[in-house]
Amino acid sequence: MITSLHIRNFRGISNLRLNDLSRINVVVGRNNVGKSSVLEAIAIAVGAVNQDSSVLKRVLTQVLKWRGWLGRTSINFLFMAPSTPIELTFTANNVPYTITLRHPGEVANLLARAHNLEFDIETLKNMMTESIDVINFEIKAGPLKRSAMTLVSEKGNVTVMASGDEPYPVELPIEFVTPYDMNAPGFIEASFSKAFKAKSYYRALKLIRRAYPEVENLSPVPEGNGVLMYVDIRHSPQSVPYYVMGDGFKFLSAIAFLVSSVTGGHFLIDSAEAFHHPKSLRTMVRTLIKGSLENDVQVFLTTHSLELLDMLIEEGIEAGIDGRVVYMKREKGRVVTDTKTFEEAREIREVINLDLRG
Repeated sequence: MITSLHIRNFRGISNLRLNDLSRINVVVGRNNVGKSSVLEAIAIAVGAVNQDSSVLKRVLTQVLKWRGWLGRTSINFLFMAPSTPIELTFTANNVPYTITLRHPGEVANLLARAHNLEFDIETLKNMMTESIDVINFEIKAGPLKRSAMTLVSEKGNVTVMASGDEPYPVELPIEFVTPYDMNAPGFIEASFSKAFKAKSYYRALKLIRRAYPEVENLSPVPEGNGVLMYVDIRHSPQSVPYYVMGDGFKFLSAIAFLVSSVTGGHFLIDSAEAFHHPKSLRTMVRTLIKGSLENDVQVFLTTHSLELLDMLIEEGIEAGIDGRVVYMKREKGRVVTDTKTFEEAREIREVINLDLRG
């Protein structure tokens, strides 16, 4: 479990410390204060320290693309300034982790500078089909050290090359979910697959039925050149494609699958209230709490919904959850935070409500 986090020079955050983090952490504040950036920083940091470099590839791709892929601009927007490295530090299970990111530039220019060569850079770019940017990672996990180079093409494809000579047995499971993911092709099938492999599918289905009792089953079915998820609904003459279901159902189903399958890991949700009607919103809260307790999952989420915040506090206290509300705001151009327990957050509810409307 992550108990502290320090972010430097990431997106619009120059220097931010979060301490006393707990089982469920709700990040609130006005628009553009940096709530999503906190989740993205956690995703990149946790992804980077994993032995399996595919985890970093997956979360970095998400962070770069979910707001909209703008080519090199999307890479530049990770950094407050191109020459300033990003530093992400966190403590999890009493182990300190430090991740430093640098963006030295585009591959062709790097080759020219590194070898003091003069050649036709445009021709080299054409030979490589696309231009490629480099992001270097320096990673420390307690006494262990590791480095990784990520290559990002102008189409947004990410490749990760990590050093593999030294023993590095670090595994911190993580899932990062955004509203963009809900309608992305293959997302629900991948979520189902993770739950099925973890033997947690039926637990997830039970959680889904609390909000949608008419749902009897979900199953991926081979169709065309791929696989498509279908939903078996009581009294329906045939199964219904998942992608024509309502957004509330789709978001809840994905959360149920993922929170049931990330044992001992971290579950990040941006704009957790998105697409929910009141019934599924409360069920989502109960799903998160139950999944967190049963699977030892730490949850970080952002919201603009006072209703969702009230539900999380109410249901969390009732379940004995040690939760935190991280209230973010800007003072004199700097991002500052005030972290409260669920019980304490009730006292500043109206203050938070004013900001959630902003």
